[in-house]
Order: sequence, then C-alpha cells, then structure tokens
Amino acid sequence: MKKKPAAPASKRINVGVAALARETGLAEATISKKLKRGMTPEAIRAAAAKRNAQMPVKSKPPVKAHTPGRGRPPVPTEYDAVVEARARYDEMEGWKLRRARAMAEHQEIENMLRRGELMPVAYARKWGLRFLMDGRDELLKGPSELADQLAAEGDPLKVAATLRAWVERAMAKFEQLEMLWTSGEESKQVA
Repeated sequence: MKKKPAAPASKRINVGVAALARETGLAEATISKKLKRGMTPEAIRAAAAKRNAQMPVKSKPPVKAHTPGRGRPPVPTEYDAVVEARARYDEMEGWKLRRARAMAEHQEIENMLRRGELMPVAYARKWGLRFLMDGRDELLKGPSELADQLAAEGDPLKVAATLRAWVERAMAKFEQLEMLWTSGEESKQVA
C-alpha cells in the first residue's frame, strides 16, 4: 500500500478533533475519518461551510402558542379564563341592550299608531294613488268638456279665459295636496 504524501508543513495545524467538531457542527467521528483521509482542517471547514450554506442549520423552532393538531392544547390560565368570561359577558350585555332598544322603538311606534299620530304606509300609498288618479282623470276630461264650447267661440280672448278657468279648476285639486304638505311644516315651525 502506498502512503499518501504528508501535507506541507504550512498547511498542517494541530487542532483538536473535538474543537473542530464544535466549530463545524460535524460529529467527532466524521472529523476523525476526514483527517485520516488526508483532509486538512481548512478543507474540512470549507466543506462544512459549503454544506451549511446549501442546507440551512436546523434549529429548534421557537416555542409558539398551541398549534392545532400538535399535542395537547395549552391549559388556559386563570387570567385567560377571566378575560374570556368578561368578553362573553360584555357581548351578552350588548345583545341585551340592542334588544331592549329595538323593543322600546317597536312599542313607541305601536303607541303612536294607536294614538293616531302615525298611519300605515299602505294607507298613505293608497290615498296618494287615489288622489293622483282623480287629478289625472280631471285633466283628461278637459278636451271633451271644452271642445264644443271652444269650437263655437270666435273670440280668442274668450277662448283663453275659458281655458284658463278650466286649468285653474283642475289645478285646484293639486293645490289641496300642497296645502296638506305645507300645513305640517307650519305646525312644526310654530312649536
């Protein structure tokens, strides 16, 4: 068997196996084998650095709060239990408050309906539709009512006066609606 040539004196450094193992993160047995094969400590360090650069050093993961599916969940502390109970209590109190407000508002609306201060929307809609339909019918009657009278009239001033009187009569229906709306505003201004 041939003996391997010894490394040059400048390359030989007397380093303990245990110290080199700690430095590189390799096992002592691995370091011993590499040294017996003729690798220098610098070459072992370079190989270890290259290996560590490619493969990240595996360290223990930081301790986290409980991750689902991994072991037992942490036991809640008394403080955590108190905080959670207070949060549930506050949430329940919020629900009760919202429910009480809604019930009070509902009761208030029922009382206003009973006193006659409010009326259902369906009644107002029905009344408004009937009012507008009557006004539309009044406007549509105009041409048939006025046709003969205006055809016989030769004086343009009398035709204009007749038309104006008829339009004012038809518009009076809509002026009633305006009076209803403004009377509510005036009572609010007085109060």
